[in-house]
Amino acid sequence: MRFICFLLLLFCLLGCGYHFPGQSGTLPGGVEKIYIPLFINKTSEPLLENKLTSRVSEVFSRHSKISQVEKQETAEAILQGTIRSYSSRALSYNSDDDIGEYRATMVVDVVLKTEAEEPLWTGTVRWSEDYNSSSNKNAQNDMEQSAIDEMTVRMAEEILYKLLDDF
Repeated sequence: MRFICFLLLLFCLLGCGYHFPGQSGTLPGGVEKIYIPLFINKTSEPLLENKLTSRVSEVFSRHSKISQVEKQETAEAILQGTIRSYSSRALSYNSDDDIGEYRATMVVDVVLKTEAEEPLWTGTVRWSEDYNSSSNKNAQNDMEQSAIDEMTVRMAEEILYKLLDDF
């Protein structure tokens, strides 16, 4: 009886069109060759554009149906991003009313467009990452940078998933 219920559940999931993110495998417009220039950083946080662009490039390079090209002229489309905001705010306080945890949040606008400036896809990605507080300023900065590193990885993956599936 359990086996039959399991099979029915499996058939329902398969029949409803459910699939894992990024499974469709193709970019909008059937694009395969993309150029990824350095993202624009409109925040006061330095080097975010370098970290995020690098992560996006890494994530896209792992996809078998997408080729990154080094020259814009050889690309079928250009993936441009603008880091619209970055903030780090207190999330929780301890019993001494000192900050115990922070939440870093980044918002990025992304557009995939043809060389003729025709947008194939536009979207916004937002991600937050929590990190602990420290009375040592160097340790505090290291924890924030680790949170930014994790956030850029997750955002790069989210950009790819949204492009492939347009969720």
